[in-house]
Formats: sequence, structure tokens, C-alpha cells
Amino acid sequence: MPQVTIDAQAIAQLELSIQLHQQSEQSAYYEIDSIPDDFGDLYRVWGGEKGINLLGTFYQRLDGFWVSQPFNTIQRSSWETDSEAINAILTA
Repeated sequence: MPQVTIDAQAIAQLELSIQLHQQSEQSAYYEIDSIPDDFGDLYRVWGGEKGINLLGTFYQRLDGFWVSQPFNTIQRSSWETDSEAINAILTA
């Protein structure tokens, strides 16, 4: 039986492909909107079968970092990008 050698780059590309596919499937079930706040926009992440469940909120601080807070927790985390803040809410 022949052996197949797969290099680390091929494995990384396969893992990235799987991750992107999973994210695209998840994104079909989520919506993001915003409401004005005293300090700027507060973004809300909604999900569930009809997008009616509040999953969490996030906003951008004055220093450029993004702060996420998943629903039903007091934990807040800081992120460099809005995508990281959204992902933290979706994976909480």
C-alpha cells in the first residue's frame, strides 16, 4: 500500500478551509445590528432559528480596540478587530 506524505502547509490549508466552511454555515444564522449609545454605536449579535435571541454585544473603545460581552455574563474581553469580538460572542 503506498504511503502518502502531507506537509504541514497542506494540513494548515485544509484546516483553514474547514474553519471557513463552518463559519459560513454559522453566519447564515446570525445577524448584527447597531443602536446609538452615549459613546458611539453598540453592536448587537442576534442568533437562533429566526435570529431573535440576543447572543451578545460589542463596541469599539476610543483606543481602537473592540470589547465583546456575551449574553448572560459580566465578562468583557478586548480584541484588535471587530471579527474577533464577534467570534468571541459566537463561541461563548
